[in-house]
Amino acid sequence: MESNVDYIGLCCPDEKIKQNILLWQRYKGVDEKETRRAFKDIYIYGKRVLESDEYLATFNQTHHHILSVGEHTLHVTLRGLSISYDLIKKGYSVNINNVVIACLCHDLGIIGRYDKFDNNLICCYLHPLHSARIAERLIDNLPRETRKAISRHMFPATLLPPLSLTGFILISADKSSAITEAYLSRKLKRIPSYT
Repeated sequence: MESNVDYIGLCCPDEKIKQNILLWQRYKGVDEKETRRAFKDIYIYGKRVLESDEYLATFNQTHHHILSVGEHTLHVTLRGLSISYDLIKKGYSVNINNVVIACLCHDLGIIGRYDKFDNNLICCYLHPLHSARIAERLIDNLPRETRKAISRHMFPATLLPPLSLTGFILISADKSSAITEAYLSRKLKRIPSYT
């Protein structure tokens, strides 16, 4: 029966990460119903990415000295879906498939950064292009809009802005997630249930 499927568990590689993601969602004020809906969308549209070695590797590298790249990726994807659901309620046409793929793939190119890039500045400029190439390998017929959203997600640090709604959703989700992660990581470490 579909209502018993643990989509959250299918998107998180282990129980600790799952519980931390759920805790963060609660602290951000996202209700359980939206979180479960989002994880179902992540699994349905992002299954090819979720099952890839590249995605699994994201949980073995830190991001901004706070979390793993994988945890950040899930935060970005959940935030991107929250933005998308709000836009849909307001009458905008949002392609959920494109948003999920763009968010899940946006930092895949950062994996192995210390071997691939000479410094953080080069990583900032080049990892979006590496991420887009990986997305093309993982997703058959990757829409151009999704590829460009991924390759331009570091705007304004890089020169080319996004040109699509998917791109703007990704940038908004990525930046707001990074800020929230920095704030909540300090706050949540003081809470006994956070490990």
